[in-house]
Amino acid sequence: MTSTNDYFDAAAATWDDNPKRIEMSKAIVGAISRTVHLSNGMDALDYGCGTGLLSVLLSSQVRRVTGADSSEGMILALKSKIAQSKKTNIEAVKLDLEQDPVPPVRYHLIVSGMAMHHVADLPKVMRAFHELLLPGGRLCIADLDAEPGVFHDEKAAATVRHLGFKREDMRKIMAEAGFGGISAVTAFTISKTMPDGALRDFPIFLIAGAK
Repeated sequence: MTSTNDYFDAAAATWDDNPKRIEMSKAIVGAISRTVHLSNGMDALDYGCGTGLLSVLLSSQVRRVTGADSSEGMILALKSKIAQSKKTNIEAVKLDLEQDPVPPVRYHLIVSGMAMHHVADLPKVMRAFHELLLPGGRLCIADLDAEPGVFHDEKAAATVRHLGFKREDMRKIMAEAGFGGISAVTAFTISKTMPDGALRDFPIFLIAGAK
């Protein structure tokens, strides 16, 4: 059986070839910027960063971005992207908050795009996010609304721990971790052609909360 990290390690080299991922990342950062006052005094963590699509976009609006992912392949792809762009305010680190100790560094902002449905112990990771934020810091999570298990292809489906989320369930998990001022908007909608030829829309929410 292919592990989650094995899947993403293998997918990293061609991850950015899908234009929908680029479009979605721009929409998510747009929704973040409308929800949180971004400034060049902010340090941000992009958790489950993948190849750093959100990290790179955010880097022009904050002081520093740390892209963190449990996949070595994704982190190597981001490091290569950083080197090619010569950006000096992005770093890439390997981190799995389900397994690793919470790092000592603290952030003004934590973002996560389409990563939480791959996380088994969501309450544990949410508590880690709360610990990683400075007082008054903001958390922005973008992910799938609850869906019947048809969004991912067969290979990717093996890495999925949640079939999207009901927004009220995500709100509850965030609140139980200590977050307040929680709000939700639809950040993007992905349209996919199903095996029967029908076109199906999958909304992507952005839920934000404050420490």
